Amino acid sequence: MKNQKNYFRYLLALMIFPFLLTGCILENEEPEYDVVGAVGTIATLTASSTTPEVGSTVTFTMMVYSEHEPATELRMNRVQGGTVTNIETRNFSSWNVQDSYVETFTWTVPESARGTAVTMQFVLVTQSNFTRSRNITINVRP
Repeated sequence: MKNQKNYFRYLLALMIFPFLLTGCILENEEPEYDVVGAVGTIATLTASSTTPEVGSTVTFTMMVYSEHEPATELRMNRVQGGTVTNIETRNFSSWNVQDSYVETFTWTVPESARGTAVTMQFVLVTQSNFTRSRNITINVRP
């Protein structure tokens, strides 16, 4: 009877052992997918004033980087009622993926913005034409 108990223990161990081994095997192959591009990052975005008066100048400062591929441009847009209007575009001819950059844009508040909330959108575009955007809202005084 004692031999039979040991026999079942060994049999059970032999049945479980292959499952333990296969659970420890790591896959050497990477999943199959193609990297088609990378996006940049607008890490910070600040405005010199979020409640300006008509005619004043607002300075927008941002830190941007793109660590996997060069950025090609940075756009400043005004978003109003679902319509995006480009105000200024900066093109980059050289980009170091190991650096971050501080960029500033200025915008003079027009009369038409009096008493409204204006959304400014900044868009960083990479070489693969992927974009990352960040918005800031400015409340213009009446």
